[in-house]
Amino acid sequence: MTFNPNDWAGQWESFEHYIASDDPAMQATWSKAEQAALSNPATAPMAAHGIRAFWSMACATTSPEQPRPIAGWRVDAHGDDGFALTWLAEDGDELGTFAYTVHHVVPKGLEGSPTTVFEAADAPAECPFRWLLSIDPMPARGAFAQGGLLSHLHFQYASDLNTLLDMSADPAGTLRNTRWYATMCADEGTIDDRCAIVRALHHLED
Repeated sequence: MTFNPNDWAGQWESFEHYIASDDPAMQATWSKAEQAALSNPATAPMAAHGIRAFWSMACATTSPEQPRPIAGWRVDAHGDDGFALTWLAEDGDELGTFAYTVHHVVPKGLEGSPTTVFEAADAPAECPFRWLLSIDPMPARGAFAQGGLLSHLHFQYASDLNTLLDMSADPAGTLRNTRWYATMCADEGTIDDRCAIVRALHHLED
């Protein structure tokens, strides 16, 4: 696993916007996703109360320390081992900008995949954004320009690393919360490109 800051650079939009969207094309896509989930015994339970309700719970951007929904990120690459990340609130406020560097990698983190742990050493100790863990953007950020899907990633954050990881059995740590999949998507493209993310998530035919 090789960290590439250029895969992170740019504007990111919360997947919560996809979930709450009232765009007709997105609503139709969610309807098809729910039908597909309900028709499969393996996924039917997650759609029992509505597929968007499930993803709204799983992809919440708030935390016990930080109750304001996060609308997106602005990321500027710098150096070879980090980036500057600005956390953006729904009302347009900037919740903070911090310089994150790679601390270590959890071999089996979110989605059972390698998950990078970042530390913002310039954030106050009590800052809820001091620690960030995330899978790599997938596909790579440049794939969209070549006709691929919009890049997206899953993440968690907290003021204390111990809040996110149990370090008692493994020095790299294991996730304390395996059901929290706060998600950002590359903020570019059209509504059809956003719908394609939902279709891919539920293995729907175009």
